[in-house]
Amino acid sequence: MRACKLKILLLGITMALTACSFVSLDPQARDVMVQNDASALKWCKFLGNTTVSLWSKAETFQRQDTVKDQLDTLARNEAATMGGNRITPYSAINNGQRTYSVYKCISH
Repeated sequence: MRACKLKILLLGITMALTACSFVSLDPQARDVMVQNDASALKWCKFLGNTTVSLWSKAETFQRQDTVKDQLDTLARNEAATMGGNRITPYSAINNGQRTYSVYKCISH
């Protein structure tokens, strides 16, 4: 009976962690957009790269698309502090970490 209660508790904790969002978008980053097609950024100014990461075990508790969304949010926050308004993934997600390229694009 005790083992069953422990399994239920662990399942509940895992489900709660899966549902949680660990990061939030800073207000100044709301206009930063994720651009998956880097060729669309050829007329933009490259500002540099930024590497963002989640808790390294976050991937264990979350779906891959949730991890991607949270890394995108962290990168958007970083891009805003760099003066950028576009980001594009530079690397694959590895152990809850990803590198993004940051650009400043002029709106027409």
